[in-house]
Amino acid sequence: MQTRLLPLLYDLEKNATSCYGLWLVHTDEPLVVDWLIDGCRSIWSNNNQIINRMELSSPKSWYDVANELSSLNLFGEHTALIVTGKHKPDIKDKTLMTSLNQFAKDVANGYSQNHLVWCLPKQDKKSLATKAIQFFNQEGLLIDGNIYDEKQRGEFLKFKAQQLGLRLAPNAWQMLLHATEQHLLSAYQTLWRLSFLPHGDTITTDELEQALVAGADFNVFDLSDALISSNAPKALNILHHLKHTDTAPSVVLWAVAKDARLITQIQAGKDPATLGIWSNKIHLYTQSAHRTNAISGTWLTEIYALDKIIKGVSADNVWFGLERLCLKICGITAV
Repeated sequence: MQTRLLPLLYDLEKNATSCYGLWLVHTDEPLVVDWLIDGCRSIWSNNNQIINRMELSSPKSWYDVANELSSLNLFGEHTALIVTGKHKPDIKDKTLMTSLNQFAKDVANGYSQNHLVWCLPKQDKKSLATKAIQFFNQEGLLIDGNIYDEKQRGEFLKFKAQQLGLRLAPNAWQMLLHATEQHLLSAYQTLWRLSFLPHGDTITTDELEQALVAGADFNVFDLSDALISSNAPKALNILHHLKHTDTAPSVVLWAVAKDARLITQIQAGKDPATLGIWSNKIHLYTQSAHRTNAISGTWLTEIYALDKIIKGVSADNVWFGLERLCLKICGITAV
């Protein structure tokens, strides 16, 4: 079954959907994936589902996924398994598919409450038609988490504003969307800051402007502009300022990871005009893709490693890792 992410988020907030079975979400907005996981989290907790994470290193990794979904916990809890990585299950592998099909049947018959959420980048029509992804469509839930236009971006932000207890006047919404262009994270950060500032029942443009000004010195989309312009000194200055103003490293990683993924997608032959990049920045992303084509092979691995540091899996210094990655995106390899 197919669905869009925003209606699903509303259902999760109302506890109107069950969090088990096979889910696949595809999007180029890492932030909305986090919103999906956050929406599931309270339901998982209420159902005694233990959250695990797994990275697919090859198609064979799906055996580990299948084993995790079918395993029994000694304490009787169920599993919520968040899987990342682009490797698809081999539909021709009868042993693997028998296991995944059995899991789907167990869920349908009420014998299992384990949950798999597979997170993928945005998939084109050809990729969505592959048998591996259609398996999730037929046996579980295929979630489109992409934001295709300004209206949809506004709808997501209104949902998050509602969760933050905020109500904006129409002209304030127009100001927010215009000021943050297509940067969902920047707009969400502004709403988050606004929720901590004094404000009336309905946010006016004057009140919104206070939140925009409050974040002007440490906006991650300034860091994005420096990265795609290959301005390493400015990127490091912004990064250090973000660190010393206690900006969460996860917020910085979201922004850097989005740029890294856009650049590598262009390097892989994707048309920049189809990736949601503003027209006045397409040339900067294209130039960055050409400039870093020979050194971008490790970026996604480094992003995954930084994510593990943030989640406490590794004790490495996350800000040092972010600095190294930002320099590499600027085209500097001797780091």
